[in-house]
Amino acid sequence: VATAQLERQFKALDLSALWHYQEGGTDRVTAAIHLAGGMRFGTHWSCFKSVEVCHQRTPHVFFLWGPHDAKICLDAKSTSQHLLLAGCAITEMTSNATHRELAQTTSVSLRERGAKHILALFDGSTPSPNFYRFFLEWLIDDPSLGLLIKPKKSKWRAAYDGLDGLFERAQATGRVHAFDRSMWPADVALATDFAIGLSQLSATVVSALAGARVINLDYARLGQHVLTKPYATLHTLGENRCVFYDHETLKKAVLDYVRDPSSNPHLGDATPVLDQFDPFRDGKACQRIGEYVQWYLEDLDRGASRDDALQNATGNYADKWGEDRVVRGL
Repeated sequence: VATAQLERQFKALDLSALWHYQEGGTDRVTAAIHLAGGMRFGTHWSCFKSVEVCHQRTPHVFFLWGPHDAKICLDAKSTSQHLLLAGCAITEMTSNATHRELAQTTSVSLRERGAKHILALFDGSTPSPNFYRFFLEWLIDDPSLGLLIKPKKSKWRAAYDGLDGLFERAQATGRVHAFDRSMWPADVALATDFAIGLSQLSATVVSALAGARVINLDYARLGQHVLTKPYATLHTLGENRCVFYDHETLKKAVLDYVRDPSSNPHLGDATPVLDQFDPFRDGKACQRIGEYVQWYLEDLDRGASRDDALQNATGNYADKWGEDRVVRGL
């Protein structure tokens, strides 16, 4: 019923193409626009970490960040007819100079209060009390540490019930600041020495793409499980670099680096695998997507069918950006 209602609405609007944010769940949107004679474009907002049901992409054309996500999308049996590598478009949509300046000035203020090394913390969708407990206790014990927190949810503090007063004690040091969830993770990461995320990759990856040193605290041990190891891209950099499985090993690595950067110069450096997450890294992902849509619509205006217009647009994309940037559709 819901699909039929959407189909009628799309027909009434005479839609030829639709962009919709939905990534998971039952995809009535693609079905409805298809039945209405149009087509749907899409891209992902999160960096995939493994094959899951919600990664079975269904839009007619889906723009992936890079090969890392393409492999997961294919292994998840995506039904999209056209899969294209475009780069990380959400960085271009979300990052802004005001947030970058705010993060930088906040970092300076923490250093003025004694912080000599600053970490950015990115939590996840589900509460992680041990994550915050560890770093807040470290902050309280170490007067040279500063923390910039970028929470994923707006009411994140309510999920932790104060952690026995740890938040209040940490705030009293003047060396911790929590931003609004609307802050772009990479803008916060670039104002710190290391950005630390959980098993969810998105905040860590967009920070690495921006040039920050990143560390993924992998509680789930994705790099050691048979089902997730094939997609554990950061793990391929080796031990003691961008992925740690426990708090104490991570802390030792950071403190060793602070004392002597030459002891582990590659700590947090994800450069060798960035092509897997975004092979372009040129700030033109939105331009590439927009050009594709333009090619499609112009072909429709010339009388081409939906399928022919899509095929031609994909061919144009391959000609301009390379056949290796077309995962499916040629």
